[in-house]
Amino acid sequence: MSQGPISPETPTACAPSSASEATGPMFVDEAVSAAQRRGAPLFFIAIGVLIVICVLAGASWLTHSLYVQSHEEHRRELRNLALTLANQTERSLQGLELVQRSMAERIAAAEISTQQQLRSLMGTPEIHQLMREKISGLPQVDAVTIIDRNGDLVSFSRRWPTPMINVAMRDYFTALSAEPAPTSFISTPVRSIASGAITIYVAHRLNGPDGRFLGLVLGAMQQASFEHDFSTIELGASGLIALVRNDGTVLARVPASVGSTPQPDAGRARIAALLQNLPDDGAVPENVLDAQKRVVAVQPLAHHPLAVVVSDTADGIDHQAWKAILPIGIAALLVCWVVGLIVFLVVRQIARERAFAEQERVRACTDALTGLPNRLAFTEELTRRLKGEAPTLALLFIDLDYFKTINDTLGHDVGDTLLQGVAQRLRGVMPAQSMVARLGGDEFAVVCRQCADETEAKRAAQRLIEALREPFDLTEHKILTGCSVGIALAPRDGSDVATLFKCADLALYQAKGEGRGNAQHFHPDLSISAQARRQLEIDLDTAWREHEFSVVYQPIFAATTGRLAGFEALLRWHHLTRGDVPPEQFIPVIEESGLILQIGKWILEEACQAATAWPEDVFISVNVSPAQFRGGRAEQDVEAALAHSGLAPQRLELEITESLLLQADAPLRRILDRFRARGLSLALDDFGTGYSSLRYLRDLNVSRLKIDQGFIAHVVEDRHTFAVVRAIISLGLALDLEITAEGIETQAQAQLLREEGCTHLQGFLLGPPMSADSARALATGTRTGP
Repeated sequence: MSQGPISPETPTACAPSSASEATGPMFVDEAVSAAQRRGAPLFFIAIGVLIVICVLAGASWLTHSLYVQSHEEHRRELRNLALTLANQTERSLQGLELVQRSMAERIAAAEISTQQQLRSLMGTPEIHQLMREKISGLPQVDAVTIIDRNGDLVSFSRRWPTPMINVAMRDYFTALSAEPAPTSFISTPVRSIASGAITIYVAHRLNGPDGRFLGLVLGAMQQASFEHDFSTIELGASGLIALVRNDGTVLARVPASVGSTPQPDAGRARIAALLQNLPDDGAVPENVLDAQKRVVAVQPLAHHPLAVVVSDTADGIDHQAWKAILPIGIAALLVCWVVGLIVFLVVRQIARERAFAEQERVRACTDALTGLPNRLAFTEELTRRLKGEAPTLALLFIDLDYFKTINDTLGHDVGDTLLQGVAQRLRGVMPAQSMVARLGGDEFAVVCRQCADETEAKRAAQRLIEALREPFDLTEHKILTGCSVGIALAPRDGSDVATLFKCADLALYQAKGEGRGNAQHFHPDLSISAQARRQLEIDLDTAWREHEFSVVYQPIFAATTGRLAGFEALLRWHHLTRGDVPPEQFIPVIEESGLILQIGKWILEEACQAATAWPEDVFISVNVSPAQFRGGRAEQDVEAALAHSGLAPQRLELEITESLLLQADAPLRRILDRFRARGLSLALDDFGTGYSSLRYLRDLNVSRLKIDQGFIAHVVEDRHTFAVVRAIISLGLALDLEITAEGIETQAQAQLLREEGCTHLQGFLLGPPMSADSARALATGTRTGP
């Protein structure tokens, strides 16, 4: 942190004055007058509040009464609709039953006892015509059929001659052919063999003179006829009407016809339970009729094992109720507004007298740019809270990521606007009792009284991180930033301001060292870690001066032919006591310490010089840090390396990271345009892991996308990762870009990426990083990979 903590002895100019300090120099009359001035607005405010309470209480009682009345009227309407539809459905079924009963009486009067008699007497054109005439006045009846005890059709009202159809497997035949059996049965919706329409069958059992099963008189009613009748009811967009069997089977429904899809047993059981035990208020939970809470009316049919269910969603009924009571609410609010306006006009003059003094006090305690409390006010408030009885709180230090880069590249005006946006988000995401302040620069702090332990504090810090991770739209720029958070707890980590500031500062340093965009708690080991980080910086400086760094080259192969296409230059460090230090440990420190400017230039020179020993169709790829682009250093370093080595510009590829896209302004574009004009290629490294933007792919005109090895490691076994990789490859190919997959370690990965369209492959499976001599041998000898 660039600024140290402020001592708790700092003058408390921002703290509220005590009563004695405010009135000490006054005479008694002046003190009484001041008290009267304070009491006058309070009196008018109290009167106004009392009136508002009375108005709101009356409005609340009235709206509650109307709300209850509206719900009851809606339930009554549902019950009336259910009764009407049940009577209508009953009449439709009774008309069919009259036809079935007349045919059954004709068969009984003929004393038919055998299949041959049934087919001889009933399977005639006259019976076919008779059945057609009987249902001609029943538009809801689709057909009437006489069926023998084997399930074969004897006579069919829809067609003559009677088609050869067997229905022995239908549920109605199975139910009525059993012994003992009911006299009638209503089927589940099925697709008619004859017409193909979704049909509900009403079957009537035929018995011979001996009482044995002789066959069926079957009536067919299309499901669509019921649903058409239901759809004529004006019940609103959220209404639902259904015809259900007593066992819970839904025969017809609007909206969303059930068709002929089998209904799950659990769903039938829930509806059957609803028919048997409907709550008094008709309220039905989710997943009974559908996924919504509903208010239901059920009307059983008098002579059939069916019921009509009419319902509306609880939300829909609530909506209607609120429409009825909305005018009352508006009127109450208008009255309250008038009362508030009167009180406002009365007290405004008194408030103006105090405004100037308050403004001056606030100005001394407020950060002029963001409007947040400044460092002085924050320190005073933290001191006050720490003096409370058994204080438990969390101190969060917040440091913006990449703010210096944004300030340097886009200007201080954009940086100031960004700080204002950050302040607004911090205020919005933290609880009301928390105090958010700007300490200076890009440093913010929060005192969170609700965070009494590590878990709560970490949760609050994560909310801050997520809030600042979202892009900022600032006039002509879309800024992607983030933050790191350091956390100290009182009284565990300290009970005074200076100690807590120091602990939070160390925790923030640790968070930034962990890769930014995270939060860390203070713990005693952080002091040791800070010392280790400083030692690492010293060792890196020594390593540079003592020439401990080396450049290795990892081959890149054409995916389809396996031919060597180029090498990527990689930095390695072998320390006398540390041994081989992993790049991910020392490269971030090099970048932050500024060593990258010297080391990056050296890598360019080494790589270009090594590439001159390779065939002319083998390129060299070099990573260029965002820091090298500041002030034109990258352009100077590249031109110097090419001039010193004599390497053709067309053989040099510069790899830029997505963090550089934050700086994609006009100066950067001009530098990249000059690189392309010289014949250099641009590759976007680790694509998909940072600030990916299709606009930058278009504007910066890169030549290659490099898929991060974090995706490649799981591309074979993880379908989500595979989907991301496939999308990246498809995007690159659509833009005529070359696609390099990094970190290939298995044949399965290599094969999959070849098939998906990667143009180049790179990884330990194909070739590990190697010395310049080994790279030259590979380039001039065997030109293909494994």
